[in-house]
Amino acid sequence: MNMMQNTNIPVMKGIIECAELFGISRHYCRQLALTGAVKAVRVGRGKILINVQSMADFFNQSSIPEPEDESLNQGVIQPIPIRL
Repeated sequence: MNMMQNTNIPVMKGIIECAELFGISRHYCRQLALTGAVKAVRVGRGKILINVQSMADFFNQSSIPEPEDESLNQGVIQPIPIRL
């Protein structure tokens, strides 16, 4: 029996591969890893490997909240207050 069959090895990708896979910038991908928003490990001198499932979970749980101000929903343009 092969021991690899019983272990759950995560799929890991570098910054460039992960950014291309999810359609995001390399900078944003790196920031998600460095801030701990997604699971990642540093290997070697500067290489970062990101857990692909963690990245997918991050985007699946993310959403854009609805604006709280009702005038934003109606398309009303608000004036910018000017101090003289």
